Amino acid sequence: MENENGNSLNVKPKLVVRAIDLITKFKNEPEPAEIWNGIVEGSKGLLVGVSKTGKTTFAENLAISLAIGRPSFYGKEIKGGPKKILFVNLEENPRMRSSRLKKQISRLNSQEMVLFAENYLTPEEEFIQSVDSDEDWKTLRDCIEESNADIVIIDSLTHLFQGQIESSKECVKFVKKFREYVVSSKKTIILIHHNTKGNDRPIEQDNIAGSRVILQEFEYALGFANIPNSKDKYSCMLFNKYVEVNSSVATVYKIDKDRWIENISEIEKSVLYDSKVKIDYREDSTNKDLIFNYIQSQSSLGSQTVRSGDLMKTFVLNDPKTMARDTLFKSLEKLRNEGKIESSEKGKYQLKMKKDDAKEDENSLQSN
Repeated sequence: MENENGNSLNVKPKLVVRAIDLITKFKNEPEPAEIWNGIVEGSKGLLVGVSKTGKTTFAENLAISLAIGRPSFYGKEIKGGPKKILFVNLEENPRMRSSRLKKQISRLNSQEMVLFAENYLTPEEEFIQSVDSDEDWKTLRDCIEESNADIVIIDSLTHLFQGQIESSKECVKFVKKFREYVVSSKKTIILIHHNTKGNDRPIEQDNIAGSRVILQEFEYALGFANIPNSKDKYSCMLFNKYVEVNSSVATVYKIDKDRWIENISEIEKSVLYDSKVKIDYREDSTNKDLIFNYIQSQSSLGSQTVRSGDLMKTFVLNDPKTMARDTLFKSLEKLRNEGKIESSEKGKYQLKMKKDDAKEDENSLQSN
């Protein structure tokens, strides 16, 4: 700018605005929507735990479920339609992860396979294996931009970090690069973090390896741990800045032959570490049987599909309610995994047709 005499003026940028003006600017912007279990659009969070707890498998299951628009995963409702996912695996070679994905997608029906093929993206085979320089950060940023993904999952934070993760100085450097090259994409970011300390006590927020700078950068952390003196594992939401969580509750899970995580039961986390208590993880199938019998009865009445809204009215919104919302979706997920029902369209369920029955129906249609 110049004054009336033609001399240049140095004008400082405006650093302060009225709060009311900021509110007005964003008043027409939609509220960030919850995607799944406290994960909000545009957020950044962690899946943390010791090695061999299935964090990568869990992340892949979640990614597939989001990509194909499943109504639920891990007993928690998925909100919104199919999402485009970029899964950046810096931990394993392409052959290893492809072999696991092949098992996982073996459960998908033809419509789900179309959505998986379209929406589940991964870097090309010769992609960088760690981020060690600004050029590597730029490569990662370009990959995210090219994907046009809604959600980016990176395995793992360790491969984005240089130096000692306990050093606040090094963590500040990481956060600066992470914000510049990843967070700036304004995507929903999920990072897998392998470095958690110990397994001799219930996993908590302060178990997460790294200085407090790391924790302050993320909005939630879902923890995974092994149960002492057992082959079983559990997960627990350690903190979440968007929704209220009960960090004392653990969800016991197992990984089946097709590399899918199965939610078994919920239990107080501290009990898992009490050697004097004998824990029975067997599932009570009462709720699952009620739902299956209901879908079966509707099918016999001529209704091939049952909407999730009808199931909510019948089992959750009734007075007194039969089961909780999460229990409903967990049971539906188990029935689908057991091959008893299928969901060909979001929010609609039907009995899974046997191959012989499907062939008979196809022949009947052709003859007509």
